[in-house]
Amino acid sequence: MNNAASFLITLAALGSLSCTDAGEQPLPAPPDDQLFALFTQRDPFPTYTLFPRADSVTSGTLNGSTAHQPFVRVSMNAIALGALEGDTLPSGSTFPDGSTILKQIRTSGGTVLYAVLHKDRNNPLAGNGWLWAEYETDGTPYFSVTNRGAGCISCHSREQGPLHDYVRTFERQR
Repeated sequence: MNNAASFLITLAALGSLSCTDAGEQPLPAPPDDQLFALFTQRDPFPTYTLFPRADSVTSGTLNGSTAHQPFVRVSMNAIALGALEGDTLPSGSTFPDGSTILKQIRTSGGTVLYAVLHKDRNNPLAGNGWLWAEYETDGTPYFSVTNRGAGCISCHSREQGPLHDYVRTFERQR
């Protein structure tokens, strides 16, 4: 067999590995696909609870941030809700792994973007213990989880963010 034929066989073998591993099991989905599937399918956000004592849809900024405009609707899964006492996170505590905080960025026409925080301290993509991402409504990453919160953490570290495990919606409670 000549070198060109050997190369083509090797290339074909590598191409087949991109779809399955040695045990013919599908390879894991990319991290953005996994996170999007988490809050849309496995733990679907329509079952989440609206953020306590915050308006169902709010506008405006927190400490000069222009992110997530013009309107937002924030909700949390049952794990995150279970960490609260009296509608707030107890002083000095953090959300447990598995907590999801979802912000729907809305216009007058409806939701245009999802911003999600998912607590997973042991995940190598986590920044400050959270997976941070934004997705278009069809699942296309707008801000990939692979960024590890770069561009998010600085705003979430302002004001009361560090007191509330980087969840600034507590500042919107009435």
